[in-house]
Amino acid sequence: MPTKKLTAILVDDEEKARNMLQILLDDHCPTVEVLSHCKNVPETVAAIHKFSPDIVFLDIDMPGYSGFQLLDFFPEVNFEIIFVTAFSEYALQAFRVSALDFLLKPIDIDQLIEAIAKVKKNQPRVIYNKQLDLIRENTQKISNTIAVNTNDAISFVKLNDLILCEADRAYTKLMLSNDRQIVASKSIKDFDEMLAENSSFFRVHRSFIINLHKVSQYTKSEGGNITMENGVVIPISRDAKANFIDKMENI
Repeated sequence: MPTKKLTAILVDDEEKARNMLQILLDDHCPTVEVLSHCKNVPETVAAIHKFSPDIVFLDIDMPGYSGFQLLDFFPEVNFEIIFVTAFSEYALQAFRVSALDFLLKPIDIDQLIEAIAKVKKNQPRVIYNKQLDLIRENTQKISNTIAVNTNDAISFVKLNDLILCEADRAYTKLMLSNDRQIVASKSIKDFDEMLAENSSFFRVHRSFIINLHKVSQYTKSEGGNITMENGVVIPISRDAKANFIDKMENI
């Protein structure tokens, strides 16, 4: 009797990473059939409703919604999730209280095969959803922290410490409390997407995203500018003024 195929969706904002995982599955896990590639959480939600997969290989660190936030769209999960991350420290914070495993990039073939084998054991859904509830609870505790890639390290930044983001060509300069700065190897657009769901942050100019709680003063003259708590003065675009004032009045 032929072995039953497991269906899967691959989720990663990097096409190269999706393609590499596809190759590993094709070469080493022939019982897994990939139905769709998705680059963000909204695409994944639609694909899950369309295909009803057995497994979702879910990258954790993505712009906009993180992989963990997929759980917000499915109070009861009837598919298996294999979390994938390049950030071991970030993932361990969420997984240390749960029995769920994750794959660390670059993906080890033996660990991938083992993860598929665990899926085949098909543990009771009540137990699995309780494990996911622990993930939900623990990720809520760390949701105020973002992982920031620099050229030679990964920095974990508390959003309460983030004053502003400034575009620096293909990079982004993060200005933090206590006069600290980090140059991240992502564009200002990436940070705009990453912080889009957080009402504390607002893109006041094509080159600047600010923490509204860190604003000291707004000056109307000379086209308008904003002084942040660290003394940095930044411009505000004409299109952003009304929205900025409304947000500051309701913060």
